[in-house]
Amino acid sequence: MKNSPDRNLQFMMKAFRWYYQRYSERIDAPSSLENREFGFTFFRGKGMIRHVSFRDAEEFRKYLVEKVPQHAFYSSAYYRFPSAETMDEKEWLGADLIFDIDVDHIDTPCKVYHDSWLCPKCGASGRGAISACPHCGNENIKRKTWVCNTCLSVARDEVIKLIDFLLNDFGFSQDELYVTFSGHRGFHVHVESEAVRSMDQDLRREISDYVRGVGLVPEAFTVQASPRVFKVSVDPEMPGWHGRIARYLLFWLLAADEAEVSRVINPRKLRYFDEMKKALEKTGDLSVVTFSRREISKILEIIAEKEGVKIDERVTIDIKRLIRLPGSLHGKTGLQVYKISVDELENKDVIRASAVLGDRKVRVMLKNPPEKVLDRIFPPDFEGVMELPLYLVAYLIGNGAEIKVLDALSSVFY
Repeated sequence: MKNSPDRNLQFMMKAFRWYYQRYSERIDAPSSLENREFGFTFFRGKGMIRHVSFRDAEEFRKYLVEKVPQHAFYSSAYYRFPSAETMDEKEWLGADLIFDIDVDHIDTPCKVYHDSWLCPKCGASGRGAISACPHCGNENIKRKTWVCNTCLSVARDEVIKLIDFLLNDFGFSQDELYVTFSGHRGFHVHVESEAVRSMDQDLRREISDYVRGVGLVPEAFTVQASPRVFKVSVDPEMPGWHGRIARYLLFWLLAADEAEVSRVINPRKLRYFDEMKKALEKTGDLSVVTFSRREISKILEIIAEKEGVKIDERVTIDIKRLIRLPGSLHGKTGLQVYKISVDELENKDVIRASAVLGDRKVRVMLKNPPEKVLDRIFPPDFEGVMELPLYLVAYLIGNGAEIKVLDALSSVFY
């Protein structure tokens, strides 16, 4: 089956125009609108149009309706002259603190059902997420990646961990935070607070390192009982990383089996470890547990991996970042960049909430779709005609699926 690129492009353009004409009034203009820079790409355009600014919300929404962008971004930074064409001329006034959590950076178990790869060097191919060809070692492999509700659930768990850091470790209030589903592969967390606005890149890097668990050292969480013995000096009630490490250690020490423990603890010490475990079960006091420096360092690596947040640190450090505009459509998916309050985060079905193109049925010819994508499961190696909801058709087209719309476009977007 051959795709019709021009017809698929027309489909996406009509879908986006339909959305912006009907729902632009629901798109909230960013705070301090007149100090933000905007950037846009368009379906038939080349490159990004930058250095755009708006005087008010009416002008902002009119632009969306008339121009119909494929992708829409705005600056995390505030500028005195946001439409100036050089960064120096813009006169930077400050920036929000932004975190990006993307499933590309997270190992999810569902990738084997919807991601695939091809090695152009040896011709090997397969399913799942890999860093290099398992046959020839080539790292320059071609990947086809998709997103399902399992991916987004894992990414959401990272967001929840991050919110805990922001509220409890840094002391921000919920009113200063909001989350957006990016419309594709993850979430953005925005901190709009005077406390962060003037921070330079070095301070933002420190925050990034902190939430990722970079630089945890044994001396911060233990006391040296003898030249080779370190005693745990944290408890679960402590704030910050001290409490996190204590809680994780307590769970791990009491629940881990011998095989798991032996990967960290010197096997010759296992009988002593059993004695410490019994003492811990009796008292709940972590100070009865001792490790060598190598052992506690290894444990801290494990805890940082489990408890640290998997963010893209480049986004957090950047003080002049363009980030996706809440309320806009993502140009590769047709899903809305959906804004979520902290209270909604755990229970919100972000796929359904962001599927603003709706469920109107569209008849398509489809070949070899991923087995699992968004909230839909397809039969393996499917090829044939089926009816799919409009939002899913747009998602498949935007991501390059082998799909052909059979209905007249005028009937789809009436």
